[in-house]
Amino acid sequence: MTHPKRRLVLGSACLLAFIAPACSDDDDTSGADTDVTVAVGEPSAAGLTISGNTFSAASVVANTEFPIVNNDGVGHTVTDDGGAFDVAVGGGATEPLTIPEPGTYRIHCEIHSSMQGTITVT
Repeated sequence: MTHPKRRLVLGSACLLAFIAPACSDDDDTSGADTDVTVAVGEPSAAGLTISGNTFSAASVVANTEFPIVNNDGVGHTVTDDGGAFDVAVGGGATEPLTIPEPGTYRIHCEIHSSMQGTITVT
């Protein structure tokens, strides 16, 4: 049986792991990137989701429109590193994107430089 104090400490640590990133200040001018971003989650044929200043991993079909869903309260861009596309998505908004050529596209956000991810197009 787990001791009640031990559960409280573990529960508090888990809660802090989720709350602390939400308290970051996007207006940090110290020169250090405060946003932490990696491609996470399972690939989704439904499109690309932005949440918590991260891109979901996305796997989509070439020449098929898919949604970019921004669950954050601030705007982001989905910008291809090679210049193939650049889509601005307002906070809480959804924008469409169609990528005509199969391949792996490295993406980033022009507003939050540490946001990076990948879209796989088949």
